[in-house]
Amino acid sequence: MTIRPGLLMSGILVLTLTSCSPSINTETVAGAASVVDGDTIEIHGQRIRLSGYDTPERGARCGTVNVYQKAAFALSDLIGNRTVTCAVTDTDKYGRGVATCSAGGVDFGDHMVAAGWGRDWPRYSRRRYADAEAEARASKAGIWGLNCPSDLWGDRSYN
Repeated sequence: MTIRPGLLMSGILVLTLTSCSPSINTETVAGAASVVDGDTIEIHGQRIRLSGYDTPERGARCGTVNVYQKAAFALSDLIGNRTVTCAVTDTDKYGRGVATCSAGGVDFGDHMVAAGWGRDWPRYSRRRYADAEAEARASKAGIWGLNCPSDLWGDRSYN
Protein backbone atom coordinates (compact mmCIF):
# COMPACT_ATOMS: atom_id res chain seq x y z
CA MET A 1 0.00 0.00 0.00
CA THR A 2 1.35 3.41 -0.96
CA ILE A 3 0.44 6.50 1.03
CA ARG A 4 0.86 9.77 -0.78
CA PRO A 5 2.69 12.41 1.32
CA GLY A 6 -0.04 15.03 0.78
CA LEU A 7 -2.74 12.63 1.98
CA LEU A 8 -0.69 11.68 5.04
CA MET A 9 -0.16 15.34 5.97
CA SER A 10 -3.90 16.04 5.57
CA GLY A 11 -4.69 13.22 7.97
CA ILE A 12 -2.18 14.48 10.50
CA LEU A 13 -3.63 17.99 10.26
CA VAL A 14 -7.17 16.70 10.87
CA LEU A 15 -6.02 14.71 13.90
CA THR A 16 -4.12 17.70 15.25
CA LEU A 17 -7.04 20.07 14.84
CA THR A 18 -9.43 17.58 16.40
CA SER A 19 -7.22 17.16 19.46
CA CYS A 20 -7.02 20.97 19.90
CA SER A 21 -10.73 21.64 19.62
CA PRO A 22 -12.58 22.69 22.78
CA SER A 23 -13.96 19.83 24.78
CA ILE A 24 -17.15 19.76 26.78
CA ASN A 25 -15.91 16.86 28.85
CA THR A 26 -15.02 17.45 32.45
CA GLU A 27 -11.82 16.39 34.10
CA THR A 28 -11.98 15.37 37.74
CA VAL A 29 -9.17 16.57 39.97
CA ALA A 30 -9.09 15.44 43.58
CA GLY A 31 -6.72 15.72 46.49
CA ALA A 32 -5.46 17.91 49.29
CA ALA A 33 -6.01 21.56 48.42
CA SER A 34 -4.16 24.73 49.34
CA VAL A 35 -6.21 27.91 49.41
CA VAL A 36 -4.78 30.74 47.32
CA ASP A 37 -7.71 33.08 47.96
CA GLY A 38 -11.49 32.89 48.36
CA ASP A 39 -12.06 31.69 44.81
CA THR A 40 -8.78 29.98 43.88
CA ILE A 41 -7.22 26.77 45.16
CA GLU A 42 -4.31 24.57 44.19
CA ILE A 43 -4.33 20.77 43.98
CA HIS A 44 -1.24 18.78 42.96
CA GLY A 45 0.40 22.02 41.74
CA GLN A 46 -2.57 22.87 39.51
CA ARG A 47 -4.24 26.24 40.13
CA ILE A 48 -8.03 26.07 39.97
CA ARG A 49 -10.36 29.08 39.66
CA LEU A 50 -13.61 28.22 41.40
CA SER A 51 -16.50 28.68 39.00
CA GLY A 52 -19.66 30.72 39.39
CA TYR A 53 -18.82 33.05 42.24
CA ASP A 54 -16.39 35.84 43.03
CA THR A 55 -14.69 36.98 46.23
CA PRO A 56 -12.90 40.23 47.09
CA GLU A 57 -9.46 40.75 45.58
CA ARG A 58 -6.14 41.14 47.40
CA GLY A 59 -6.07 44.30 49.50
CA ALA A 60 -9.87 44.66 49.64
CA ARG A 61 -11.09 46.11 52.90
CA CYS A 62 -14.43 47.07 54.38
CA GLY A 63 -13.45 49.61 57.01
CA THR A 64 -10.77 47.88 59.08
CA VAL A 65 -11.78 44.37 57.98
CA ASN A 66 -9.54 42.65 55.43
CA VAL A 67 -12.34 40.95 53.47
CA TYR A 68 -9.90 39.33 51.04
CA GLN A 69 -8.31 37.50 53.96
CA LYS A 70 -11.67 36.70 55.58
CA ALA A 71 -12.85 35.04 52.34
CA ALA A 72 -9.67 32.98 52.08
CA PHE A 73 -9.97 31.87 55.71
CA ALA A 74 -13.64 30.94 55.22
CA LEU A 75 -12.70 28.66 52.32
CA SER A 76 -9.77 27.21 54.25
CA ASP A 77 -12.00 26.48 57.25
CA LEU A 78 -14.50 24.71 54.99
CA ILE A 79 -11.82 22.52 53.43
CA GLY A 80 -9.96 21.69 56.63
CA ASN A 81 -8.19 18.36 56.13
CA ARG A 82 -10.79 16.98 53.72
CA THR A 83 -10.16 15.76 50.21
CA VAL A 84 -11.35 18.26 47.61
CA THR A 85 -13.01 17.07 44.42
CA CYS A 86 -13.27 19.37 41.40
CA ALA A 87 -15.01 19.03 38.04
CA VAL A 88 -12.78 21.08 35.73
CA THR A 89 -14.74 22.30 32.72
CA ASP A 90 -12.64 25.11 31.25
CA THR A 91 -9.37 27.06 31.39
CA ASP A 92 -9.24 30.78 32.12
CA LYS A 93 -7.02 33.44 30.54
CA TYR A 94 -4.36 32.81 33.20
CA GLY A 95 -4.14 29.10 32.39
CA ARG A 96 -5.98 28.00 35.54
CA GLY A 97 -8.52 25.24 35.36
CA VAL A 98 -12.05 26.52 36.01
CA ALA A 99 -14.04 24.14 38.18
CA THR A 100 -16.89 23.50 40.54
CA CYS A 101 -15.40 21.98 43.68
CA SER A 102 -16.59 20.45 46.92
CA ALA A 103 -15.33 18.91 50.12
CA GLY A 104 -17.38 16.70 52.41
CA GLY A 105 -20.31 17.05 50.04
CA VAL A 106 -20.40 20.87 50.35
CA ASP A 107 -20.14 22.92 47.15
CA PHE A 108 -17.63 25.75 47.65
CA GLY A 109 -19.79 28.32 45.85
CA ASP A 110 -22.84 27.46 47.94
CA HIS A 111 -20.83 27.83 51.13
CA MET A 112 -18.91 30.99 50.27
CA VAL A 113 -21.88 32.89 48.89
CA ALA A 114 -24.23 31.80 51.70
CA ALA A 115 -21.64 32.85 54.28
CA GLY A 116 -21.42 36.28 52.65
CA TRP A 117 -17.76 36.08 51.62
CA GLY A 118 -18.53 35.73 47.92
CA ARG A 119 -21.18 36.70 45.43
CA ASP A 120 -22.98 34.99 42.61
CA TRP A 121 -21.53 35.67 39.18
CA PRO A 122 -24.51 34.90 36.89
CA ARG A 123 -22.42 35.13 33.73
CA TYR A 124 -20.63 31.98 34.86
CA SER A 125 -23.08 30.42 37.33
CA ARG A 126 -26.35 30.81 35.42
CA ARG A 127 -27.65 32.22 38.74
CA ARG A 128 -26.82 29.02 40.61
CA TYR A 129 -25.85 30.99 43.72
CA ALA A 130 -28.33 33.88 43.35
CA ASP A 131 -30.68 32.71 46.12
CA ALA A 132 -27.78 32.15 48.51
CA GLU A 133 -26.54 35.67 47.80
CA ALA A 134 -30.00 37.17 48.35
CA GLU A 135 -30.26 35.37 51.71
CA ALA A 136 -26.75 36.45 52.74
CA ARG A 137 -27.55 40.07 51.86
CA ALA A 138 -30.84 39.94 53.77
CA SER A 139 -29.19 38.49 56.87
CA LYS A 140 -26.16 40.79 56.52
CA ALA A 141 -23.77 37.84 56.50
CA GLY A 142 -20.07 38.41 55.81
CA ILE A 143 -19.36 41.43 53.61
CA TRP A 144 -23.06 42.32 53.44
CA GLY A 145 -23.00 43.32 57.12
CA LEU A 146 -19.90 45.49 56.82
CA ASN A 147 -19.35 49.06 55.70
CA CYS A 148 -17.81 48.25 52.29
CA PRO A 149 -16.75 50.81 49.69
CA SER A 150 -18.84 51.05 46.53
CA ASP A 151 -15.84 49.97 44.45
CA LEU A 152 -15.22 46.77 46.45
CA TRP A 153 -15.78 44.67 43.30
CA GLY A 154 -13.81 46.97 40.99
CA ASP A 155 -15.24 47.42 37.52
CA ARG A 156 -16.67 43.90 37.21
CA SER A 157 -20.21 43.42 35.98
CA TYR A 158 -22.33 40.86 37.78
CA ASN A 159 -25.27 40.85 35.39
